[in-house]
Amino acid sequence: MADELLRVPIKMDVTFNYTAGRCFSRFFRELKDNGRIMATRCAQCGTVFLPPRPFCGECHCRMEQWTEVGPEGVLVGYTSIYFSFHDGSTGANRPTPFGAGLIQLDGADTALNHYLSESDIDKLSMGQRVRAVFREKREGNIGDILYFDVLDD
Repeated sequence: MADELLRVPIKMDVTFNYTAGRCFSRFFRELKDNGRIMATRCAQCGTVFLPPRPFCGECHCRMEQWTEVGPEGVLVGYTSIYFSFHDGSTGANRPTPFGAGLIQLDGADTALNHYLSESDIDKLSMGQRVRAVFREKREGNIGDILYFDVLDD
């Protein structure tokens, strides 16, 4: 006689909480509570990292210093995207076309990848000035920066 599988249907509602870690927790709190973009600074070499990091990529020392950067900066890379994809931060398909850029904010030595207000590739250029546009009701995530507005030359 073969053993029969026992099946027990159960509907479960399981909620998970994930930590953003020491650096991103502070980064997101500052965005939400104060509308400030914060980066970490290496005490040894002085490099300012955005997104913030717990350790310096050059010196390998722990970083404890924080500094405000931006909200303006320059494009150091950019593209226009013409295919729709599932945006993990909103749960919806992102409307196309849209601009995306690597933005080096004033005071930072590294670049942040984010959406741009401009999607026409012919209207974007390296070194172009941009400014962060914040969500009115901030939630404490990267979406608190809606996009970077391309400033007129």
